[in-house]
Amino acid sequence: MSHFTADNIIIRPICHKDCHALWQILSDPLVQEFNDYPLTISKGDVREHIQGDLERSYTQQGLRYVIVLKQTGLVIGSIGLFNIQHNTAYIGFELASDYFGKGIMQFAITKLLSVLHDQFSFPIENIFADVKLGNLACIRLLEKLGFKKQGLLWCKSLA
Repeated sequence: MSHFTADNIIIRPICHKDCHALWQILSDPLVQEFNDYPLTISKGDVREHIQGDLERSYTQQGLRYVIVLKQTGLVIGSIGLFNIQHNTAYIGFELASDYFGKGIMQFAITKLLSVLHDQFSFPIENIFADVKLGNLACIRLLEKLGFKKQGLLWCKSLA
């Protein structure tokens, strides 16, 4: 898995050293409001999630990147694909609340979707997002990126 850069951020594959930073992000009440991790997530839980992400990347069943501030090296979010099967995948992401509304996640999703053909030995044709009710910022972001409401999910066709 390769990494990507923009003026102020780096998107690179997740590793175990990202555990503490990701735990801090997932422990933020503003982030917890709309994600599907337990409210009392522990560092051990995050470590297990990272290990699972790494294992899924080796078997091409998923991938996860962290979003890092270039100047400081601070991890401010993550983005990944999971439940990859039959040329479809689910996308998931979280961003530290201090960075909401700055276009960072839009860049990260756009970049991730643009390089999928390089990451897998098979085509990913549809990306699904499961968005909690009331998460209007996420819905607006997905709409900007071309996702369409499909039942309870949001879908983007890449075919």
